[in-house]
Amino acid sequence: MLKLPTDHSYRIRPLEEQDARDILSWRYPSPYDFYNPPQDDHAEHYISQFMEPALAFHAIIDQQAHFVGFCSFGSDGQVPGGDYSEDALDIGLGMRPELTGQGRGEAFFDAILKHGLATFKPQRVRLTVARFNQRAMALYQKFGFTYDDEFVDSVLAVSYVVLVRESALY
Repeated sequence: MLKLPTDHSYRIRPLEEQDARDILSWRYPSPYDFYNPPQDDHAEHYISQFMEPALAFHAIIDQQAHFVGFCSFGSDGQVPGGDYSEDALDIGLGMRPELTGQGRGEAFFDAILKHGLATFKPQRVRLTVARFNQRAMALYQKFGFTYDDEFVDSVLAVSYVVLVRESALY
């Protein structure tokens, strides 16, 4: 059995429009600037995507009720070019840039994973991670995720790794 964090200082709620607007202002330092939201005149389009019920976007809130990140469950966690033919719950996520790299990742991801497993009851869970993001891959491996596949994004030509795990590990 995996040793999992016991600090459950985050809760999850449906994403609100103000959260989506906040996400559009986030700016990550290099090399994570790859994850920066687009800066263009299409803000309303991006906000409507965040609010799309089928994409299941959620806000992650800390103990002081601060919005610290987001997650999605389903097709939003997939990247063009990947093979998603096997049944699994795809998870996408992001933490507020100024909070990354501070040792918060385990409790943050623990809350997301537990919520996804309890809500969607999948057999398998899948994450698609940019190959350069070794920090994220190391975190997911602590939670029992293993290598499944890799591919190059058909839109941006970025290399990705697909990680999976069985739900029963929890």
